[in-house]
Amino acid sequence: MEPTPLKLGATILIAAALGAALGAALGGCSTVSNTVSNTVGDPFVAPGKFQFIHCDEIAKRLVIAQDREQELHALMDRAGSGVGGGAVSLFVYEPDLQGVQADLRMLRQVAGEKRCSDEVLKAAPKADISPLH
Repeated sequence: MEPTPLKLGATILIAAALGAALGAALGGCSTVSNTVSNTVGDPFVAPGKFQFIHCDEIAKRLVIAQDREQELHALMDRAGSGVGGGAVSLFVYEPDLQGVQADLRMLRQVAGEKRCSDEVLKAAPKADISPLH
């Protein structure tokens, strides 16, 4: 017995409504995750990871993390251009990118808490890191 066009249309309508409801329910996750990370802490960074380093070391680590973030974005863009690149980006590069971005947030927060001068952070020497191939 084949489904009639009316039943098929109703099934598609129900599936679309469920998809929209799921999207609406998950749409607030970014706000919730910001609230959770402000309350509980960032799940990608160990608490106190940067508390015992000085401003000049914070500046060096900021440069390294910013370079790594740019490198990961470039790798994700390059992977996205190929077949299956989205999956590679999602499973390989995205977790690393989230960790680097969490480090950047924590480094900036610690620099603010330690009242590191903007000149120290801007004058940080360029880190020697080689790109991954």
